[in-house]
Amino acid sequence: MTTIIIDEEWDELSPENFETAALLRAVDAVDDLRNDLNDGEDGRPPQLRTDLLKLHQLAMAVFNEGSRGQVVDLFEFAVDLEDQVLGMMTSLEQVQETLSKLTALYPESLQFDDANPNDANGGC
Repeated sequence: MTTIIIDEEWDELSPENFETAALLRAVDAVDDLRNDLNDGEDGRPPQLRTDLLKLHQLAMAVFNEGSRGQVVDLFEFAVDLEDQVLGMMTSLEQVQETLSKLTALYPESLQFDDANPNDANGGC
């Protein structure tokens, strides 16, 4: 199916308005996330999950059992995990920003009525 957009919309789809290399940087950001969120070898859960459970154990010891000796470990570990999660959020924000820049250029003439999605498929 061939769809025609108006000239003004076509003019917006230029390298000045969107750098396609940004999509490759988004792929790199997803790869960074994979390092943090992939299952470990032999089907082990992601390390972040294991680390959060360890942090829970430390928090239980400090807050529920009154273990003063583990306060330093608790907060140092929590700071390390927070840094890791902030890095992951930065990667996700990079992906989201790239997609937002692209979708902001979505030509209005290509948008179809959500009430009749068959129109997008040529009436199939």
